[in-house]
Amino acid sequence: MPPTPTQPAPAPPPTLWRVARTPRMVGLLVLFLAVAAVCGRLGAWQLERAEVRGAAAQAAKLAEVEAQEPVPIAEVLLPQTTFDGALVGRRVEVTGEYEADGQLLVPGRALDDRTGSLVLTPLRVVSDDPAADGAVLPVVRGWVAGEDPAAGGLEPPAGTVTVTGYLQASEDSGDPHGTQAAGTTDTISSAELLGVWGGPIWTGYAVLTSSQPAQPAALELLPPPTRSGTGLNIQNLGYAAQWFVFGGFAVFLWVRLLKDEVLRLSGAFDPEEEPAPEQEAGGAAADGARPA
Repeated sequence: MPPTPTQPAPAPPPTLWRVARTPRMVGLLVLFLAVAAVCGRLGAWQLERAEVRGAAAQAAKLAEVEAQEPVPIAEVLLPQTTFDGALVGRRVEVTGEYEADGQLLVPGRALDDRTGSLVLTPLRVVSDDPAADGAVLPVVRGWVAGEDPAAGGLEPPAGTVTVTGYLQASEDSGDPHGTQAAGTTDTISSAELLGVWGGPIWTGYAVLTSSQPAQPAALELLPPPTRSGTGLNIQNLGYAAQWFVFGGFAVFLWVRLLKDEVLRLSGAFDPEEEPAPEQEAGGAAADGARPA
């Protein structure tokens, strides 16, 4: 009796891991990873450009702010009126008297990588404009390293003073006044300060740049305030995002090709099951010859 021929072992079913190790898919993976790496590098370059161009634009803006001449505050903003964001950094001049009893420290504020406190003092304004005369302007007179409201060297000049400063928008309300340490506040909020100092009050505050007469040297002046969202160039950020998306799409395309290859090897895309073009044409002709 002749021996029965040995049947070849069935090929293992295709899996993602097996197909991914084939030379074709490995070569495509190397190619798409190279494309993704190039796109990632271009995206990182655009991020660097966004930072450089943003820093240059911010420096130009600060130079413009520092060079501007101060104007009376009543010409650009009146008490109890809405603070326009375009006024951030506007240099103003104000005359009045500090109310030392109302002075507060704002702890937890940074200056040149150091943490300390802002010295916030109410200035009762004297103005020819009836809408501004007698109103209260919050003035950040400077920064100190400590957090003790009773520390020496924080006293404001007595009598009438003329100050110049940069306008800044009021901050959001924090903890209710009285729940913090005496002589401190955690935020520069006109809404809260109105209940402490009385009104009318400006909806923003001034960051001091000069004072006549001069104030104690223990206070360090702050740099000009800037509007939020500055520091990065938006156009370059958009370009960077596009390159990162392109790089991610290259990896996604390889994964899609891998899955399609597995389906093809498993027979899901068997071309023999698809009708030949001649059969499709013949079937269409037969349908057209049938009587209605």
